[in-house]
Amino acid sequence: MARGLYITRVPNTTLLDALAFYQYKNRMKYIRPSARFRQAQPASSGHRLFLGLWLAAAITACSLLPDISIIPPGWTVTPSLSPTPEATRASAPTIMPTPLPTARVGVGDIAFFNGDYDTALLHYSIALQDSPDPLIRAAAKWGEARIYFAQERYNETLTALQTIITEFPQSPHFGQAYYLQGFVYYRLENYQSAADSWQTYLTLRPGYLDAYVQELRGDALFSAKNYAEALSAYTAATLREAPALGDDITLDLKVASTHTQMGNYDSALALYDGITARAPNDYVKAQAMYESGLVYQTLGQNEAALEKFRFAVEHYPLSYHSYLSLVALLDAGGTVSELDRGLVDYFAGEYAVAIAAFDRYIASNPADNDGTVYYYRALSKRDFGFYDEALLDYETYIANYSTHPKWGDAWGEKAFIEWSQKGDYTKAAETLLEFISIVPNSTLSSDYLMSAARIYERSGQYDKAVETWARVANEYPGTVQASNAVFLMGVIYYRQGNFAPALDSFNRSLGISIEAKDKARAYLWIGKTQQKLGNENDALNSWREGQNRDPGGYYSERARDLLLERELFAPAASPNFTSDMPAERSDADTWMRLTFNLSPDVDLDGLGPFASDVRIIRGREYWDLGLYEKARLEFENLRIELETTQNAEGSYRLTNYLLDLGLYRSAIFAARQVLTLAGLDEHTESMMAPPYFSRIRYGLYYSDLIAAGAQVNGLDPLLLFSVIRQESLFEGFVSSAAGARGLMQVIPSTGAQIASELGKPANYSDNDLYRPFVSVMFGAYYLAKNRNLFNGDIYGALAAYNGGPGNSLEWKSLAGDDPDLFLESVRFEETRNYIRSIYEIHNIYRRLYGTLE
Repeated sequence: MARGLYITRVPNTTLLDALAFYQYKNRMKYIRPSARFRQAQPASSGHRLFLGLWLAAAITACSLLPDISIIPPGWTVTPSLSPTPEATRASAPTIMPTPLPTARVGVGDIAFFNGDYDTALLHYSIALQDSPDPLIRAAAKWGEARIYFAQERYNETLTALQTIITEFPQSPHFGQAYYLQGFVYYRLENYQSAADSWQTYLTLRPGYLDAYVQELRGDALFSAKNYAEALSAYTAATLREAPALGDDITLDLKVASTHTQMGNYDSALALYDGITARAPNDYVKAQAMYESGLVYQTLGQNEAALEKFRFAVEHYPLSYHSYLSLVALLDAGGTVSELDRGLVDYFAGEYAVAIAAFDRYIASNPADNDGTVYYYRALSKRDFGFYDEALLDYETYIANYSTHPKWGDAWGEKAFIEWSQKGDYTKAAETLLEFISIVPNSTLSSDYLMSAARIYERSGQYDKAVETWARVANEYPGTVQASNAVFLMGVIYYRQGNFAPALDSFNRSLGISIEAKDKARAYLWIGKTQQKLGNENDALNSWREGQNRDPGGYYSERARDLLLERELFAPAASPNFTSDMPAERSDADTWMRLTFNLSPDVDLDGLGPFASDVRIIRGREYWDLGLYEKARLEFENLRIELETTQNAEGSYRLTNYLLDLGLYRSAIFAARQVLTLAGLDEHTESMMAPPYFSRIRYGLYYSDLIAAGAQVNGLDPLLLFSVIRQESLFEGFVSSAAGARGLMQVIPSTGAQIASELGKPANYSDNDLYRPFVSVMFGAYYLAKNRNLFNGDIYGALAAYNGGPGNSLEWKSLAGDDPDLFLESVRFEETRNYIRSIYEIHNIYRRLYGTLE
C-alpha cells in the first residue's frame, strides 16, 4: 500500500548556504556570460531549475509559502510510518532571512516553468516591490507578461510589456518584449501593430529568428490586407543566411496566396505549379490544386478551374482540400465520377453523402467496378453506425473481389464488427478461420488465427481458444506467435486451475521461445505453476533461471521480486533523493576522455564548438520565448546529426546543455546515444558507465511537483516518476495522437472531469493540461483514484489509467487477486506493455535512489 511522505533535511547543506549560492549564481547571469554556456544571454526558467530547487527549499523552510511542498536536491524523501495518505508536516526549521529579490525572480521562473502561475506571480510581485535593481525588476515584469499572455489576459500583458519597453531598455528582455507584444496584437486582431512590433524585434535582435519572424510579419500584414508589404516580408523570410528546418513549401503557399490577392495571377499560378511538382505529400498537392483552381475562377477561366478541382478529387481523396475542391467543382456545375465523389466524402467524414454517392455509382455501373465501391461503402456504413448493412457489403465484397488489395483487411474488419458491435463472438472467430482456410499462407493468417483464439477467450469459450492457439503453434512453427500461443494456452489452464497441463504448456513455450524476454516469461510462469503444485524448490529454481534470462526486462525483474518475496512496486528502502551532480558530471567528463580517446586537456564544460551552431542559437531563443516545440525541433535536428555522424563528444556536450536548459526528453535521448557509441546497452549501462548517465536518463525532474502530488495522494513518488517517464519522458508540452497532453498525458475529457472534482484550477481549460503543475496534480489524483477503485492494486490502477477503468475492471474479474494473471488477462497489447515498462522503470529508480539490493 502506498504511504505518505515526510521531509528530512540532509545535514551537510544549510539553507543559508543554498540561498547564498543561488543568489550568487543568478546575479552572475545578469552581470556576465555564464561560465558554463559562455553565451551572453539571460538564464531561462529551465536553465535555473536545479539551482532554483535549492532556493525553493529555503523559502519553504521560511514558511513563506505554506501551501507549497518542494523537495530539492539536498533533501531526503522518506516513507512515512503513517498508514494514511494524508501529508505529514515536518517540524519547521529555524527561520531564515527573507530571500533577496534576485532569488524571488528565480523562484518565480521555476514556478512559471512548472505552470504554477499564482506562485510565480506572487514572487514576481514581491521582487518588483523590493528590488531597486532595474535588471531584476525587468526580469520580474517579463515573467508577469508571459504569465498574463498564457492566461489570455492581453491588456495586462501589454501593460507589463510596455513597462519593460519604456522603463528597462537595458534589460536582456527588451527585444523579446516586442516579440511577445506582436503576438498580443495579433491575438487582438491589431495586425499592423503586430507587424510593427515584430519588425522592432528584428531590428533589436538580428540573426536569431529572422526567417520565422519575417514570416509572422507576413501573416500579420496579409491579415491587415497590406499585401505588398506582406509579400516583402515573405520574400525576406526566404532570403535566410542560415538554413532553417523544414522546406519552404508552406511559405511558398503563402507567397502564392499573396500574389493572388495583389492580382499577380500568373505569378501565383506558376508558384502553385512548382509547389505541386515538388510537394512531399498529397495533402500539399491537393491544397495547391484547390487554390490554383480558385485563381482560375477569379480569371474567369472556368474550364481550367474545373480541371484543377477535378484532378484534386480524383488523385488526392484523403486531403480535406480535395473535399473543398469537390464542393467548388459541384457548385460550378462540374461533374465527377460518383465513386471519386464518394471516396472524397468518406475521407472527409461525410459518411451519409458518401453512401449516397456510392449507391448512385453502383446503380449506374452494376458491372463496371473492381470492388472498391463496395469496400468503401462498407467502411462508410460501419463508421456511420449502420453495422448490419456494412456486414452485407463486406460479404458482397469478400465473395466477389478476392484480388482487390483490401480483400484481406476486409475479413478482419468484418470480424471486428461481428464481435465488438453485434456481440456474435462465434461468428467473428469463424470469419477469421474461414479466411485462414482459404489463404493459409497469407501474411495475415497467423495474426488472424491468434485473433480468433482471443475472440473465443473473450467470450469464455476456453476450449475453442486453446484449440485455436494450438493450431498457431502447429501451423506456424518457428514464429513468435507460436511461442505466444502456447504460452496463452498455459494461462488459460492456469486460470482454470488445471496446473498440470498449464505446466506442460509453459515448458513447451520455453522450448520454442525465440526471444530472451519470452524465455524469462516462461520461467516465471513455470515457477508460479510449480508453486501451485506444491513444488516450492522447483518454483524457486525456475525463478532463479528466469531472473537471469533477460536482465532488466519485466519478466526477469518480476521473477527476482518473487524470489525476494517483495511486493509489487515496493517503495525504495530508505530512499535518498540527493546526489552531487557536479561531482558526478566531473567523473563523467573523465570517463568520456578515456572512453573516446579525447585529449586530457579538452574542456568538456559547455557546448564548445557547437555554441555557434545556428540550431543552438535559434533553439535557445525559441526556448526563452516559450516556443518550446520549435526549440525542441532545432535541438533534435542537431542531436540526430550528432548521432548519425557518431560524434560522442558533441552528443555529450548537448546532453549537458539540454539537461541544464530543462529539455529533459531530448537530454535523455542524447545521453542514450553517448552510451550506444560507447558500446553499452540497457543492461551494461549501469555497470560500465558513470552514474551520471543513469541519473540523467532516470532523473528526478519536476521533483517538487511530483513529491507534493505523491504526498497528497498517498503514492510512492518513485512510482509517479516512473509513470511520467513512460508517459512523456518529462516533456511537459508533449501531446499524443489520441489528444493526451502534458507530463502525465491526461486527455481533455478526463481533465475536465478531474477539474470538476477538485474544483481547481480556476477558469480551467484544456490547455491547462500542458502546465506541469496541473498535469501532475491531475495525473496523481487520477492514478490514486483508480488505485482506490482497485483496493490498492497498482496493476489495476495502471491498466485503468492507460486503458480505462471499465476495461480494467473486466480484466480484474478474470484474474482475481493474482497480479501476474491480471497482466496476461489484459487484452490491449498497449496496456500490457505499459504496465511492464513502468515496472521496469520503477525498479531502476528504486535501485538508483534506494539502498543497494
